[in-house]
Amino acid sequence: MGAIEVPRGTLFHEYEIDGEGLVVSANVITPTAQNLANVERDLRSAVERLLAEPEAPDDARLKLSLEMVARAYDPCISCSVHLTRL
Repeated sequence: MGAIEVPRGTLFHEYEIDGEGLVVSANVITPTAQNLANVERDLRSAVERLLAEPEAPDDARLKLSLEMVARAYDPCISCSVHLTRL
């Protein structure tokens, strides 16, 4: 079991190894997973704020704004390209 500070937060990992030295189970909790509830909350808030503006944003501006919120949390590369969908 261990924990290490990484650029996005704390990475927790736990492994079970059998008598032959083979990994029989592993549990990894990434910083991105830990931050997901906050990311979702901030995305919802951003959408509400943007849609309440006198001149509603077009799809391109809305997408760009939401991508900026998602990337503010510095998610891993695979998450950053899949986190925001319109």
